[in-house]
Amino acid sequence: MGYLSMNIGIIGLPFVGKTTLFQLFSGVSGQTAAGSETRVVKVKDPRVETLSRIYQPKKTTYATIQFTDTPGLDPKAGAKERNRIFGILQGVDALLWVIGNFEGSEKTPREQVEDIKSEIIIRDLEIVENGIDRLKHAKYKLEKSEEELLDFLERLHHPLDQTLLPGAEYREEAEKRKAVGGLNLCSIKPSILLLNSDEASFAIETPEIKRIREDCAQNRLGWLELSGKFEMELNDFTPEERADLLTSIGLNETGIERLVREVYEHIGLISFFTVGDEEVRAWTVREKTGAKDAAGKIHTDFERGFIRAEVMRFEDLAREGQEKKLKELGLVKVVGKDHIVEDGDILYIRFNI
Repeated sequence: MGYLSMNIGIIGLPFVGKTTLFQLFSGVSGQTAAGSETRVVKVKDPRVETLSRIYQPKKTTYATIQFTDTPGLDPKAGAKERNRIFGILQGVDALLWVIGNFEGSEKTPREQVEDIKSEIIIRDLEIVENGIDRLKHAKYKLEKSEEELLDFLERLHHPLDQTLLPGAEYREEAEKRKAVGGLNLCSIKPSILLLNSDEASFAIETPEIKRIREDCAQNRLGWLELSGKFEMELNDFTPEERADLLTSIGLNETGIERLVREVYEHIGLISFFTVGDEEVRAWTVREKTGAKDAAGKIHTDFERGFIRAEVMRFEDLAREGQEKKLKELGLVKVVGKDHIVEDGDILYIRFNI
């Protein structure tokens, strides 16, 4: 079974540096195809490197995240262009709002945030109202799942109609309802606001930026600031020089490293590992995933025929250097299907079909 990685859709007004950031994240320069393109980015995890040194596998596979770039979202554009952009975003798991914070921006960061928010709400409000109308005027008795969907849409209508982003509880409920997922509502997708600042504005918290950060916290949006132009220029230096330059502005990670960390923390993702002579591999799942469900990420047969899992902790293996030592110390656990996988778990799946 091929595991599809988390897909992050990039949205922002024209000329805010979206494509520059997209190229930065993917490590590939050049014009995107027709203003839209998806690229896969490796999640550089030093734990994978450590495990590879221990096992010396034939293959090492990092977890990945996909980024999907979109054309600039122009509020003055016609409905056809806006629908095209939201059509591109239908299949993404989360949104990255790119806000330009540099000299020459046509709009202030606050105005950009409000424009993106308004476009998302207007689009979703139309979908919700159409769904309510269709279900209320159905010429047949609604099934239980349809009645529950109608109830959900009517409750969701209230914040949208008040031009408010729905709370996280709506997203959590939507994840349990298959029919809601088919509506592809952008307002309930996990979202991170990325402030793309020039070097003169970077890390300067003006009253406007402070208010935006407070609004992010209130609306449960993730937050990250970086300087896309500065980060692109770092690629011209050696790793040692890059580290020194990052330190000079008070950072110890590159922009993509900080973004990946924010994505994992905000969306609630963790990594577990499978190891052996053939392959060392990192896998991404949501927090509170059970062992049986995690096995299904590796292969559907592992989930269908799941018997048990043997679990080691990365920290223990990195410290002791070999599995044999962990077994001697009683640090290898045998767990059932309901074991909650934790970040850093190393799993051996035992199954039979």
